[in-house]
Amino acid sequence: MTITRILAVALMLALVPAGKLLAQPTLYRVVNVDAHDTLVIRATPSTTSAIIGTLQPTASAVEVLEVRHGWGRILQDEGSGWVSLAYLSEMPRPGVAGMDAPAGLQCSGTEPFWGLSIRPDGSAIYHDMMTLGEERVVTITDARTARSRFEPFIYYFTGEIEGMALIRPGRCSDGMSDRDYGWQAVVDARDGEGARLMEGCCRTPVQND
Repeated sequence: MTITRILAVALMLALVPAGKLLAQPTLYRVVNVDAHDTLVIRATPSTTSAIIGTLQPTASAVEVLEVRHGWGRILQDEGSGWVSLAYLSEMPRPGVAGMDAPAGLQCSGTEPFWGLSIRPDGSAIYHDMMTLGEERVVTITDARTARSRFEPFIYYFTGEIEGMALIRPGRCSDGMSDRDYGWQAVVDARDGEGARLMEGCCRTPVQND
């Protein structure tokens, strides 16, 4: 790693918002739900709480951010909801092919608006205000987990946009909703329009197989 990259990583670590870090959010798949039924999402961890949404019986990559009395908190619409862990089974988090870091994370930030989606095949999709929202497919050239730890994760990417992203578990707010994300991100992106350093939050979108 060059001196420039070492300094950039040090700066990114310093920019990650301070606060109590959470254990890494865990992924689950829906189980024990009839094919013609759905798993309800409730406003609070209680069977008498209001229903605010549902999960399909085939849903997977359900990211649980917090566990309380047999219930798991997940992101739902512009906030959070709770699902019974009796109908969820833990599943492994996918990784970037051939590298030591997780995939499937969808990161974004505001002011300026930007987005970065990390794919298992070793590519990523990036966009920001400088690209006028147009998505750029970039190649992840290196992705690693901190030595002897379970986080943070760093990703280097190249293409029409090049740079790096540092992602670690921790409470995060996008400043525009009541969502309480489970991942923090800092991205350093560069292209012909210049360099920009951005902060934001990440989540794992639910998949319906």
